[in-house]
Amino acid sequence: MANRRLISGCLILLLVAGPVPADPPFLPPMDFVHRDHTGKGGISLDDAVAQARQHNQDKVLSAETIRVDGRKVHRIKILTQNGRVKRIKIDARTGRTLSRHR
Repeated sequence: MANRRLISGCLILLLVAGPVPADPPFLPPMDFVHRDHTGKGGISLDDAVAQARQHNQDKVLSAETIRVDGRKVHRIKILTQNGRVKRIKIDARTGRTLSRHR
């Protein structure tokens, strides 16, 4: 009699709990989302971020690839150690720093 109540109670709990998905929804890793492989001998966004970090030991807030006058440019936003935001633009084809804004 006690076993029946225990089994019935467990079954009721399972029914009330509802279905549980086997796998969580797929979310791509953030570093994969921001990568840009130019494929034409240029530098990727990851390489541009590494280049910006070599010159600044500060925190990278964001990085993206945009088009400026028909060419790819990596735009990197950095938080400096003194609390200022610095924006760096790097040409994706040549790897040359185009501008630095404080």
